[in-house]
Amino acid sequence: MNQFFKTFFACLLAIVVSGVFMMVLSIIMLVGMISLVGSSMDGGGIRRIEAGSILALDLSVPVVDKPNENPIALFRYNRLQFDQEQTLLETVALIERAATDPNVAGIYLKVPTGYVPSSISTLYELRTALAQFREQSGKFVVSYADVYSQGGYYLASVGDKVYMNPQGALMWQGLSMTPLFFKGTLDKLGIRPELIRHGRFKGAGEPFVLERLSAENRLQLESVAHSIWGFMVGEIAQSRDISAYALQLYASMLAVEGGQQAVDLKLVDGLIYRDQMADELARLSGREEDGAKANLVSMSDYRRTTRTRGGSVVVGNLGAGSRIALVYAEGDIVDEGDTYEQIVGNELAATLREVREDAGVKAVVLRVNSGGGSALASEVIWREVYLLGQAGKPVIVSMGDTAASGGYYIAAGAEYILAAPTTLTGSIGVFGLLLNAEKGARELAGITSDVVRTNRSADMGNILRPMTDGERLFFQNRIDSTYRRFVQVVADGRDLRPRRVDQLGEGRVWTGAQAVENKLADGVGTLAGAIRIAGQRAGLEEGEYWVDSYPEGVSSSFGSLLESLTSSVTLRIVGGNSRLGAAAELLDAETELLYDLAQSHGSIQATLPYRVHIEY
Repeated sequence: MNQFFKTFFACLLAIVVSGVFMMVLSIIMLVGMISLVGSSMDGGGIRRIEAGSILALDLSVPVVDKPNENPIALFRYNRLQFDQEQTLLETVALIERAATDPNVAGIYLKVPTGYVPSSISTLYELRTALAQFREQSGKFVVSYADVYSQGGYYLASVGDKVYMNPQGALMWQGLSMTPLFFKGTLDKLGIRPELIRHGRFKGAGEPFVLERLSAENRLQLESVAHSIWGFMVGEIAQSRDISAYALQLYASMLAVEGGQQAVDLKLVDGLIYRDQMADELARLSGREEDGAKANLVSMSDYRRTTRTRGGSVVVGNLGAGSRIALVYAEGDIVDEGDTYEQIVGNELAATLREVREDAGVKAVVLRVNSGGGSALASEVIWREVYLLGQAGKPVIVSMGDTAASGGYYIAAGAEYILAAPTTLTGSIGVFGLLLNAEKGARELAGITSDVVRTNRSADMGNILRPMTDGERLFFQNRIDSTYRRFVQVVADGRDLRPRRVDQLGEGRVWTGAQAVENKLADGVGTLAGAIRIAGQRAGLEEGEYWVDSYPEGVSSSFGSLLESLTSSVTLRIVGGNSRLGAAAELLDAETELLYDLAQSHGSIQATLPYRVHIEY
């Protein structure tokens, strides 16, 4: 009896403690959410900053494409606080505004130690904005870091001066990709994947049927890596006045061992401590003689000095009667799902239809950040893009990090395609994946099955039996038919012969720079550049329009909020903003992909060959 009461009260205590903990956690999150909402809505009143201020761009704050409508997703359970993030559109708009703001003396880049939590394509857009800031204003851009990652240094190198801690480091060794393979895991579980595809480069599904890269996928990933690295090296070489050959040699020889080598090789301008950097900023802002510190203004504070609408910085002239619709297409393309995390075919099509029927919208910028997904949903979205053009509204596609496979499908009907040089695009190919878990179910769980059917293939797609030859031929014919349609969509949209599209296709991934060379895109450029082109194509001058973002008021489903509170916790505790976190997120993405493919029951997919993560 004593043992019973000990166990009872121990359980009761555990319940009370966990309840108190959850209550405290809920209060912290509620206060944080209220703070976030308040800060995002603040800014309706215009404030001023004092003369000689320096705009501080903190690169530890992620720069994202689509505004985050789920505050819980920003909560970090290991620190019990909310992280910040800023959108690319707003960040670039504020940099452009700072160029003409007489109270802004220059920009200071606060580079985090190691990993920069923004993609290489986002860094390209920020770098372009900073280069234009320097050119147009004549103001300075300087940076400081204890340790520069290659991504951080790529961005910092655009500035007038690059400073580093005397005992710091500059990572300079080249790019790498490390795809994960799960064939061994599936073998242990007694699960046999059935992969059907069109295109020798269409490696989607390969992680589940192979143990290493196929020759074709090794070829395309090497091509992609060299293209991106070559672009980064070329940009840095031009900014630092160092030959690209020398930079490649430094990486191959691991020549940058420490701070002094970085200075000797002209990669860094000076080795100073943070207090000395503060003195340098005071000097640059003209406060050195007064003995005062520089007035650093964060991006979040600076946004309060500009006009906002619905909590977002206004881009363009809000008083103008014409609008350019900026439509975000971010995430996996699905037939049904959560519009917050995914591109739901009919939902995005409805948004494009709304824009088409709105007389105030004169042009559309479709911002694509997707590795693809459902071929059917991609076709549904493509149709609305096509109809926009038929209605006389120019559609300009701006490609972000990825606009591949289904992501390229929905872009192909646009009037003009602008990609970042580092965008992953193309991947014109389709596949289907079915899983046969008969052996695993029987041997590991003792589960067997039987079937009653009216026709020979009535249970086609049953995961507890293999496909027949006839069923495999059926799926292959569907795959081939969908591929031919994909090729025709691209051929019509890009004014290319179907045979040429097929040569560029077969599932092959290209970078944005390669896509322009192969006429799969019209040029390389930024989101801001795409907006300007849209205005020009609509016959609008600067100041005659403002940018209206869509979808409006996207909110998370209860399922997404719940997932943020449960399954995401592990990643947020383990990951943070470190490389370990990036690896954990990659593993999570791969397992999520397998789950989604298993749920698709062989439906035809147009998606990237791998969840590509570039180590930079």
